[in-house]
Amino acid sequence: MNIFLTGKPGSGKTALLKELMEEVNGSFCGFLTPEIREDGERTGFQIEDIKTGDRGILASVDIDNGPSVSKYRVNLEGLKMFSEKVLSDLDDSDGVVIDEIGVMELHSDNFERMLNKILESDKLLLATLHTNLVERFQDKGKIIWVTRSSSRDLKGKVYDLIEKAM
Repeated sequence: MNIFLTGKPGSGKTALLKELMEEVNGSFCGFLTPEIREDGERTGFQIEDIKTGDRGILASVDIDNGPSVSKYRVNLEGLKMFSEKVLSDLDDSDGVVIDEIGVMELHSDNFERMLNKILESDKLLLATLHTNLVERFQDKGKIIWVTRSSSRDLKGKVYDLIEKAM
């Protein structure tokens, strides 16, 4: 089963994903992409392995090469490393967590290969999904719209879906 959490920025998708990971019994691989902030301004995104805590840079205003998305440059080499790590951990995991499937990530052929392999597998995928990609992924799993007011109410519903899938 594939579960995609989508909604506007700041709606609570990532917070809901993190809360679910704390409560679900199972072994997951994957990564989170927390913001990098300097003096209150977002300057990029990290990429963090949920198993090891290893971190890298997904995108930053301080990177000089790589695809440009808004004011950021995407670190394709870093994304490649983390995508390969997920694939190497896949067989020993009950599921995969990806925060997020978005424009930045889809600039990477390695990320797309990883994502396709996960989607073709029988592993549970719990991912946040950029709203621009909902139509592309709507036939690949359950799309759940998250808003600031609904994120608390959705926790039980999504938890039940995860439990049934495992």
